[in-house]
Amino acid sequence: DILETGSADAPFSGEDAEQKAALVALEGYAARLRAGELVGQSNHVPPSAILSDGEVAKFLRRCSTTYVCQHEPRLLYKQMLLTQSVAGTEDVAVEFEDGYEYGSHNGAATLITVALGDSKPRRALQGTLATLDMHGLQVERVLVDMIGDPPSDKPGLPSAGVTLVRAIVRSPAGAVADNTQLANDLRRFKWLDDSALSLAAAHPTLGLERAESTAALATLSLALLDHPLLSRNNMLSLLERPAFAPQLAALSDVFAARFDPTSPMDDAAFGAAIDDFDKSVAVGFQAEESRSLLHAMGRCLRHTMRTNAPLAESRRALALRLDPALFAQPISQHAPHVLQLPYGVFFVAGRHFSSFHVRFADVARGGLRVVAPADSEAHVAESRRHFLECLNLAWAQQLKNKDIPEGGSKGVCLVTPGSSSKERAELLHGSVKATIDGMLDLISPGALARLGEAAEAPADRVGRGPEQIYLGPDENITPDDIDWVVHRAAERGYARPAAFMSSKPAEGINHKEFGVTSEGVAVFLDVALNALGLSPRTEPWSVKLTGGPDGDVAGNMLQILHREYGDKVRVVGMADGSGCAEDPAGLPMAELLRLFEQSLPLSALDRAALSPSGLLTTVDTEEGFHARNSMHNRVVADAFIPAGGRPSAINGSNWRDFLLPDGTPSAKVIVEGANLFVTPEARQALFEECGLPIIKDSSANKCGVICSSLEIAASIVLERDEFVALKPAYVPAVVDRLRALARLEASRIMAESRLRPHVPLPKLSEQLSLAILRVTNAAADALESLEPERKERLWPLMREHLPAPLFDAYSTRIAEALPWEYQKSLIAASLASRLVYREGLSWAESLPSEALPTVCLEYLRQEQRIRQLAEDVRTSSLGERDEVSELLI
Repeated sequence: DILETGSADAPFSGEDAEQKAALVALEGYAARLRAGELVGQSNHVPPSAILSDGEVAKFLRRCSTTYVCQHEPRLLYKQMLLTQSVAGTEDVAVEFEDGYEYGSHNGAATLITVALGDSKPRRALQGTLATLDMHGLQVERVLVDMIGDPPSDKPGLPSAGVTLVRAIVRSPAGAVADNTQLANDLRRFKWLDDSALSLAAAHPTLGLERAESTAALATLSLALLDHPLLSRNNMLSLLERPAFAPQLAALSDVFAARFDPTSPMDDAAFGAAIDDFDKSVAVGFQAEESRSLLHAMGRCLRHTMRTNAPLAESRRALALRLDPALFAQPISQHAPHVLQLPYGVFFVAGRHFSSFHVRFADVARGGLRVVAPADSEAHVAESRRHFLECLNLAWAQQLKNKDIPEGGSKGVCLVTPGSSSKERAELLHGSVKATIDGMLDLISPGALARLGEAAEAPADRVGRGPEQIYLGPDENITPDDIDWVVHRAAERGYARPAAFMSSKPAEGINHKEFGVTSEGVAVFLDVALNALGLSPRTEPWSVKLTGGPDGDVAGNMLQILHREYGDKVRVVGMADGSGCAEDPAGLPMAELLRLFEQSLPLSALDRAALSPSGLLTTVDTEEGFHARNSMHNRVVADAFIPAGGRPSAINGSNWRDFLLPDGTPSAKVIVEGANLFVTPEARQALFEECGLPIIKDSSANKCGVICSSLEIAASIVLERDEFVALKPAYVPAVVDRLRALARLEASRIMAESRLRPHVPLPKLSEQLSLAILRVTNAAADALESLEPERKERLWPLMREHLPAPLFDAYSTRIAEALPWEYQKSLIAASLASRLVYREGLSWAESLPSEALPTVCLEYLRQEQRIRQLAEDVRTSSLGERDEVSELLI
C-alpha cells in the first residue's frame, strides 16, 4: 500500500462539513503565517502575497476535495507555492524535506515533492519512481494528484495541468543521497525518450544526462549507417548490453567536456579523445555491427559544433548544430543528385521524436513537417531514411526557391507511433514545441550567452553568433503550432519572431485558406495540357489525385479545377489516408467540394452521390487498403497530380506499376503537387520507357514558398495591425504574382523541351533552377561591388518582386526596414529569374562564370534605362503613350 492517486473526485468547493473544517484549518495556519509566528522555522513557508486569502481560494478551486481535506495545512501551503511556480508552463519544480516523520523511523525519511507542469499523471509517476530507483532510494509511499491550471490565452493546445507527485523515501543504510543530482534528474526525466531511460536503467552508473547524450548520438548515427543489423530498435538494444557501458561513459564524458561553458575542451584534446575512443572500440569489440555503430557515434560527436546540453535545467530536448561534412559520404552514396553539401544541419532528439533541419544557404526558407508512422514497423523504416528524406526535401526546396531571396531548407520531425487520436495530437504538438525550443536554444542570443557561445567566444565553433532560421508549415503542422512557434520565438528573444514561421492565421497568409501552392500547380497543369494538344477549357478531360479533400494542395486543387474548367474536367480517382474513391464517369464535384469546405477526409464522402460506376473503399478493410495504395497506378486519366502521400511512392523498383498492359502510362502527364512522390530514378525510367512528361515538384509546387517569402517581407516592414489592414489588398496581389511566376517557368520549360526533346522535363526543371541560382550568385556579387550611392538607387528595383499594395504604400519604409543583404538577394534573385526565363538555358549556360557579374550589371543598367524611357513616354503627350510604355517594359 505505497501508492495513492487522487483527483478522481469533485473539485474542492468548501461547502460540506469536511471541506469547511479543512478551510478553518487552512485559515488558522495562514493567520499564524501572517502574524510571523513561523518565520525562521524549518519546513514552513515564509509569508507571501501568493498566500493571500484570494489566491488561496483560487488555488483550492483547482484542486480535488480529497487532496485538500487530507493534507495538513503546512504541506498544502508548501505544495501550493511549488505548484504555482510551474502552473501554466511546462517546467518542473522539486523540493526536499529531510527528516520527515513517517512510520516507525521518525526523522529518517525524506519527503520529495515534484510538480510537473502540463504533464499526465501516469508518465509523471512512472518517471519519478524510475528516477528514485536509479538513485537507490526505497519508496515508502507515493501520492499523485492533478491540479488544474488557471485560465490562459497562450497559443497551443490546452495544458494538462500540474501533476503533483509526493514520495516518502529512505536511503539504504550508510548511503548519502545526492539531492542536487537527484533534483536535476527529476527535472529532466519528463523530456527524455524511452531509449535514454532504458539506457540509464541498463547502465546505472551512466546516469540520465549521459544516457540522453548517448541515445541521441546513436539515433543520429542512423544517418551514417547502412547496415542490415542496425535498425533503430536493434541498435538501442545492442547498446544496453553490459559490454558497452565503458565506451558509452567515455564518449558521453568527452561530449560533456567539449561543451562545458566554463572550460571547454580544446580542439587538440578533443581530437585526441575521439581518437582514443575509436582505438578502444577497435580493440574491445569483435562484432562488425558493434564497431560500426560506436565509430559512427564518435564521428557524430566529432562533427558537433554546438549543443544545448549545458542548459539541462531549462531545455526540452537535446539539440546539436552539426558540421555538414559529417554527411558527405551518405550524400555521395545515396543522394548524388544533391550537388553541394548543406550550409547547416540541426539535429534535435527528445521525448518520442527526433528532428533534422537542413538548409543550403545562410538565409534559407522551407517548411517544417511532422512524420507520424502508423506503427512501430513503419517507424523503423522511416528512421532509416529520416536524414535523407530531409536532405532531399531541402535540396528540392533549394531548387524551388530560385525566384526568391532565400535559399532552400527543410525540417522533418519523426515521431514514434501513438495510440489514441487525442494522444497523437498531443504527441505531434509536443514534438513540434520541443523541436523549436531546442533550435531556439542554439540560435537565440540569450541561450547562446548562457552556453558561452557568443560570436567572439572561444567556445563557439560555428564561427558566428545567432543564426536566422525561417520556417513554414508543412505536413501535420496546425494553426495552433504556428501560433505557438511565433509566440515562443518572441518569448525567447529571437530577433524577428514574426518572421520565424510563415502562414500565421491573422498576420500571415495561410496556405490552405488561400490555396497558394495549388494556384501554381494549376498553372503548370494548364500549360502542360495545352502542350500535349489538349484544350482543357473547351474539351473534356480527366484527372486523378492523391491527397484528401481536407488537405491543402489536393483540396484547393478541387476548388481551382471547378473554378477554371467547370464540367469539362472529371476527377476519376482520389486517394488519401482514409480511403480511395474512383469513378470513370467522374466523382461528384459538389460532394468533393463539400468535404473540402468542411475539412473532411475522403471516407466521409456520401456514397449515395456516386454514379453507378463509382466506388468508395476505406482503409479499414484489406480491399480498401490495397485500393488506396494502388489508385495512382491503376486509374486511367489524362493527368495525375500527386498532392499528398508519402515520398517515394513511385520509385526505382515499382515504376512499371504506373504502366498499363500495353506499356502506355496510366496518365499522359504528372504534375507533382507533393514533394518527392516520384523518385529521380522513377522519373528517368518512365521517360526512357514511354516518354512520360513529369513536371518536377521543385517547379510545380514552388508558389507556396514564394508566398511565404512575400509574407515575411511584409512582416519585416509592417506592424501586426498594419499587415492585417493591408491583407485584403495584399493577398490577391500575391496570388497574381504567384500565377505569373508559375506561368513564366512553365512556358520556359515547355519551350526548352521543344528545343531539347531528348531531355526529360525534370532534368530541364533542375537545369533551369541551377542556371537561375548561378546567375543569382553572380548578380549578388556584382551588386555588392557597387559603390554605396549606387546601392541606394537600386532599391526601387524591388518593385519587380514585391506586390504593388506593399511597395506603393510603404516604399520609403521598405528601404529602411529591409537590410541591404536582404535587398541585394531580393534584387539579384528577381533579376536572375527574369533574365533566364526570357533568354533561356542556352544563353545562361553559354556564359562563363567570370563574365556573369559584368553581364548582370549591364543587363541591370539596360533595364533601368528602358524603365526610364518607358516613364518618359508615359508622361509625354504621345497619343498612344500608355501602350508604348507597356511594350517597352
